[in-house]
Amino acid sequence: MNAEAAPAIPTSIDGLEFVMISSSGSAVSSESPTRFRYQQLGQMIWGGYIGDTVQLGRFVGRRDGDVVTICFAHKPVDGGEVVLGTAESTLRRADDGKLYLDEVFEKDGEAHESACVEVEPLAEWPALDPAHTSEPRMDGTAFVLQRSTASTVNVDSPTRFEFSENSGIIWGDYFGDTVTGGRCVGRYSGGVLQEYFVHHVVASDATLLGDSTTTIKQTDDGRLELIEDFVLDGVPGFSVCVQVD
Repeated sequence: MNAEAAPAIPTSIDGLEFVMISSSGSAVSSESPTRFRYQQLGQMIWGGYIGDTVQLGRFVGRRDGDVVTICFAHKPVDGGEVVLGTAESTLRRADDGKLYLDEVFEKDGEAHESACVEVEPLAEWPALDPAHTSEPRMDGTAFVLQRSTASTVNVDSPTRFEFSENSGIIWGDYFGDTVTGGRCVGRYSGGVLQEYFVHHVVASDATLLGDSTTTIKQTDDGRLELIEDFVLDGVPGFSVCVQVD
């Protein structure tokens, strides 16, 4: 009799959690390994991670078949600067029936490899510590797109960006106008926000990845303004967003 076939790799990893079991980037704690929670909508991927050497982490990316490409930002527990990086993971169902993520990643310019395995989700993730907010106070702020070289801005329903911030990491979601939905993550340092983003485009039904360098300024009326140089799907552009209530 043939052995029972292993379960197929799921088409969605929304809500799944994985823990790190090996990494060339650092020794992995067997008692409190880094834990990752994935969210997926269509091809869009985003989520968070905590534990071991990571105080707080966030990521965004895209899934193409069994390959997940992400960009991430995390604050180390040792109090160092927020780390930015990129990774490409392959979903794999092993002989033990478990779902794995085999990852090649780059952290601060150095190449590494790691492996993660699916585990039971936590009932509740730890709450963010409000004492870890920092300047500028982006947590809970919202902005609308004022102008962009990538498209004509719909003044009646411009793209809206809503941000959270903790531990030097800024992340958020955005929607409206030409964008069905998007996610972003980055770090703020020296007056500049370095950011990665992913979004679904209404017109082409495509999910695009990009990165940006944004200067945060304050207008005469006290609002914040985001002045952004970005690259979307390999094409450079420029945009300005202004804070709203």
